[in-house]
Amino acid sequence: MVAMARPLRINFAGAMYHVMSRGNARQSIVRDDADRDERVDWIRKTVERYGWRLFAFVVMSNHDHLFLQTPEPSLSAGMQYLNTGYAGYFNRRHRRVGHVFQGRFKGHLVEQQGHHFELSRYLHLNPLRTHPPLVVRPEAWRWSSYAGYHRARLALAWIDYASVLGEFGSDAVKARMAYRRFVQAGIDSPPAAPWSDAVHGLIIGSEAFVERMRSLVADASSDPELPQARLFQGRPSLEQIVAATAEVFEAPADRWSRGHRIDDASRCIAAFVGRSFGHRATDIAAALGYAGPSSVAQAVKRVEAADSRLRDLIGAVEHRVRH
Repeated sequence: MVAMARPLRINFAGAMYHVMSRGNARQSIVRDDADRDERVDWIRKTVERYGWRLFAFVVMSNHDHLFLQTPEPSLSAGMQYLNTGYAGYFNRRHRRVGHVFQGRFKGHLVEQQGHHFELSRYLHLNPLRTHPPLVVRPEAWRWSSYAGYHRARLALAWIDYASVLGEFGSDAVKARMAYRRFVQAGIDSPPAAPWSDAVHGLIIGSEAFVERMRSLVADASSDPELPQARLFQGRPSLEQIVAATAEVFEAPADRWSRGHRIDDASRCIAAFVGRSFGHRATDIAAALGYAGPSSVAQAVKRVEAADSRLRDLIGAVEHRVRH
């Protein structure tokens, strides 16, 4: 059996993360309200044990989300405590054996400036995103942090509400009202996942923040068990990727502009290579004439599902930009 590569974790004091734990084979991690209450209590115990600042959470049927900050580099230890402890409860209660969670948790490192409100809103809207929705109003879902944002009297002592509400002003009452309006706007016009544009699928933040993180993982870039670390080595620019793709397809790159029909796979491959090197979907869309990030995501999916011929072309483009 081939060992699973360890996911890259960037840990430092004060780091901020979005974390998702998913049920094994997408199975349920909770079966009823008693399980949901227990999962929330394990989140509370973990926050208090490790001194985390938890900004938002939501427990769904087969996964949950946390948005938090670790004053000490304790994310992995805390998540092991949380998921191992809860899994023991779940297996005992339901008289089962085996894994409850799907391997290691998924985490995004988040830049501290400008992401509190978007991330918290996306988490709080999760119960409305199912088919059919679990509730019609986010405050009606008991197993998330939103009720305490919606009404001060429902606030939990172990949730840090101030960091998110502070993005809406210094007056606590007005900030809470503004946040409620912000969440309502997300119901009326659902936002994309804040991590859909994460660099290398790991980092949510500015280019300057990504560059600072590169230096933190430099020593891990040769570790064969951490293949993601190699992505943080020097990467080609979008201009270089566009030029290399044009050379491989022997076609001018200026045909990739908004409104032009492209009959071959060149633009999709350029988008795929751009994402594989960690460029943001918004930047790729601008460089290649796509309508927006969602169009880039669709292009990447098409390439991922393609045959070996396209993979050979991808290899040719990657070879040109690396040499």
